[in-house]
Amino acid sequence: MPKWKKISVSCLLAGLLLAQPALSEKNNNTLNKTRAEAELMHKQGATSQSTILKSKEATQQLLSEFQTLNYELDQLKINQAHLLQTQTQQIRTINSLKKQLNEIETTEKAIVPHLLSMIDWLDDFVVKDIPFHADERHQRIAYLKSSMIAPDINLPERYRRVLEAYQIESEYGYTLESSPHTINISGEQLRVNLLRVGRIGLYYQTEDGQRSGYWDRKKGAWQIAPAGAEDEIKKGLLIAQKQRPHSLLILPIVK
Repeated sequence: MPKWKKISVSCLLAGLLLAQPALSEKNNNTLNKTRAEAELMHKQGATSQSTILKSKEATQQLLSEFQTLNYELDQLKINQAHLLQTQTQQIRTINSLKKQLNEIETTEKAIVPHLLSMIDWLDDFVVKDIPFHADERHQRIAYLKSSMIAPDINLPERYRRVLEAYQIESEYGYTLESSPHTINISGEQLRVNLLRVGRIGLYYQTEDGQRSGYWDRKKGAWQIAPAGAEDEIKKGLLIAQKQRPHSLLILPIVK
């Protein structure tokens, strides 16, 4: 081998030996740098993962809030629709009540004169009827008349009272009644038992049973009963007092 070639190889080996520490140091720097970058990327990845998890939780919370708000909105829509229906019905009810009030005012104007006419007719009827419970019946008429002008009594109550009076008078027509009274016969005050047979007739008999009579509608006075009527009147009094069963009565009647 020539001499110069030996020198070149020697120089190359020497250069490699000299360059090895430099390369090792450079590799170490590169490795450290790579490790640092890897650690940084790991930290950044962890931070990103944490951010993603937080973002997911926030998204889930927002979704839950959205679903809640959406449900509440649906409920509000349902309530609003119900309120609208209720309001519509209330308006109809108010309009109906206004109409009824107007009708009541119109009806009241027509009913009041009718009630007054009914009271006057009842008053005249009691005067012309057979004389029983006279004070009670006249007081009832006076009560009806005062009710028609009392400001604290409304129309339905007035109407009820008039109908009640008519009902009471109607019941007199099919009842049998006995009651003690003092009557005037030809100027004489006589204590008797009165027998009322509906509105057909009114009869009397003294407590000793010796005198009997009946009310004459045409004459407006008491008359002595014909012969044989005393027993029938007595029988009628016993029936009215529930001391004997009902049976046929043969009594004088004046139409």
